[in-house]
Amino acid sequence: MESFVNQPYLEKRRKWASWASYAGLAALFVGMLTASKSILISYLFLVIGVITASIGAYLSNRYIKEPRADQVLDKQLEALDKRYAVYNYYLPAPHVIASHYGLTVVLPRPQKGQVTYSNGKWQHRERWRVFTQFFGAPNIGKPELSLAEEIAPTQEWINAALPGEEPVPVTGLVLFTDATVQLEAKEAPVVALKSDALASYMREGLKGQTVLSTARQKELRRLLDSVVQATDARSAAKPKRKARS
Repeated sequence: MESFVNQPYLEKRRKWASWASYAGLAALFVGMLTASKSILISYLFLVIGVITASIGAYLSNRYIKEPRADQVLDKQLEALDKRYAVYNYYLPAPHVIASHYGLTVVLPRPQKGQVTYSNGKWQHRERWRVFTQFFGAPNIGKPELSLAEEIAPTQEWINAALPGEEPVPVTGLVLFTDATVQLEAKEAPVVALKSDALASYMREGLKGQTVLSTARQKELRRLLDSVVQATDARSAAKPKRKARS
């Protein structure tokens, strides 16, 4: 199994996370300093500070806090054979596994505690959940809708990039990346897995679907590798700022 991670993409978002966090703290500090002079200005800076700091916390949770989703995928899929490759932050969906079955979009969810799906609803129970969400932890929302929003552009892209009589199917799954999560979602409208079940699913869960021909598999991998090479080349070609002497 091969793993590809767009490091410049990650580095840019790490910087955004840091800038947003510092800007949020600065705005909060200014808001407190101006409280005695102007309540309106103070409230304005406090609101800006809370919003900006929350954005920084969200980005930090997604792109800085480890293990990141790409690290979880790399660890869980490392035992798979050369028919599999995972592409992180290169394609229309952030995390995509290529295999002899086509493409599988992975939607990571970092929730801890207990996650269940029943009676058509997702529920997430965790101590201090409201507190952690205030500091950037995402709400579980409706993962099936988020997954569909990532599958659709990926399918459109691959159809345009590799037209022909043998289509490349795009499937998807929701992956709960925290090792301690308690997941009960057998009735969910999408495949929902704990991270340690991912490799087994990729080996066994897709059986019954049409396997791409050897020629089509090679075409798919050549396309994906060309995307990686082109993206990396563009990142390397960007001018670097010279350090001031």
